[in-house]
Amino acid sequence: MASDDSKENLDKHIQKLERANKNLKEELEKERSKRKNLEKENKDLKEEKEIFKKENKNLKEQLAKLMSSAPLLAASDRTAEAGGVPTSKVFYRRNRVEGKKRPTGGQPGHIGHGRKSPIPNAPPVRVTLIICPNCSNPVRNKAKGEEQHRTITDIPLPTHIVYEVIYHRYWCKTCKKFVRGEVVWIPPNQQFGPAVACWIAYQRMLGLTIGKIKMALYETYGLEMSEGTILKLEKWVADKLQDDYDKLQKEVIKASAVNADETRFRIGGGNGWLWVFTHTLGSLYVVAPTRGHKVPEETLKGFNGVLGRDAWKPYDVVKCSGHQLDLLHVNRWLERAEIRHCVEPRTLLSSRPVKLKRRGRPPEKFLEFVNGVRSILKRAVEFSDKDPPLSTEERGIACIKFKNEMKALLSKERKDKDAIRISKELRKRLDMLFTFVEKEGVSWHNNDAERAIRKGVLARKISGGRRTWGGAKIFQVLLSTYETTKKKGMNFIELAKKRLCTRSSNDIHESGVSKS
Repeated sequence: MASDDSKENLDKHIQKLERANKNLKEELEKERSKRKNLEKENKDLKEEKEIFKKENKNLKEQLAKLMSSAPLLAASDRTAEAGGVPTSKVFYRRNRVEGKKRPTGGQPGHIGHGRKSPIPNAPPVRVTLIICPNCSNPVRNKAKGEEQHRTITDIPLPTHIVYEVIYHRYWCKTCKKFVRGEVVWIPPNQQFGPAVACWIAYQRMLGLTIGKIKMALYETYGLEMSEGTILKLEKWVADKLQDDYDKLQKEVIKASAVNADETRFRIGGGNGWLWVFTHTLGSLYVVAPTRGHKVPEETLKGFNGVLGRDAWKPYDVVKCSGHQLDLLHVNRWLERAEIRHCVEPRTLLSSRPVKLKRRGRPPEKFLEFVNGVRSILKRAVEFSDKDPPLSTEERGIACIKFKNEMKALLSKERKDKDAIRISKELRKRLDMLFTFVEKEGVSWHNNDAERAIRKGVLARKISGGRRTWGGAKIFQVLLSTYETTKKKGMNFIELAKKRLCTRSSNDIHESGVSKS
């Protein structure tokens, strides 16, 4: 009996263990299933994390683009210029004077300026009275020596003149045919005179389109003219001014300092480029299909002066006595880097302290680099502007000193990406940073060329460029002559009339040509 009881207890114990083992197996399977689910969830979360990382990176890039875009940069005059925002997108008035604004009007100690009274060239207008304007009693005798004078400048109402050109023909016994004289100052195969052609060329240089010129001729002078005729007259003036354009190119080569710039210029719906080479007494414009080195290399062949330019590499091929990099472009590199570091950009000659645009620690190493570059360039500019001018020897010594100081600053190791990039660019162009210090008469900026190229930008915005390459060549001749006459204090219309051998309507009596 005892053995039977022990056997029964053992069976029960075995059954209990089997049930417990079964339960443990079930729990183990559940835990394994949970583990698999957790591993799957973990894998899914890692995948989502990678996706979010990519999205975050893309959003940061988009935010950086947005923060440097024209609409946001244009809200401030400090960020707009540094970001290269076009003036057409800017809606503020730039205050370029730091500190207290100077009062308007005449300044203490300055010589006053006013318009000189012109000499009358027309009969006077006499004002008489019959009755007194105060008491209405008659007045008879003029008071001698009590006249009051006012000089009025006016322009005559526009009108046009129409005259015939009569060609007298003669029989030549030698040639056995009728011959006649030719008038060089009348456009070939046209019914309009040289004054109309000069007026059209002048209006084109002011930026008027063909349609507006056509409208102005009709509404002002009562002349109806087709667009084709306007273009032919413009071409005739450009052909007559071609010699002046060629002489201008030779003057540019002989100049001691020339500034150059370029901009996109649409021709026939395709891309072209408008180049400008400007100096003290002239501006030469060249329209070309390329922005490569061929244009400056050919235009400035034989040039032995100093070329002021930006950092565009094709200018490097120009062989001359020296290059001067536009320091405002260098400062623009610094300003754009400051924007990326959330620092308010500063001008090159500014003495303003650093102003952060967000909370946190300032980028000290970056600011040390930026302030160092600006300090050297600012001292170089102030040195070159000293009055009276310094000697050539003093300028040469100072140039070497500034170069060595800049070289030492740029040779330091940097961790900031913008500082590394700008240092690399400046090291490559170290020889063209301080040419203006060494050579007198060389500007440290390229503003002259940028102002000159602005004329081409306006023409592009108004009319979209030119339809043909022939029209582009006409444009370059007329614009070069027009801008050069302004620099020399001349009148474009008068020069064009002179080249066309124009006779006035009251004096057409030369070279066997008469009005009767």
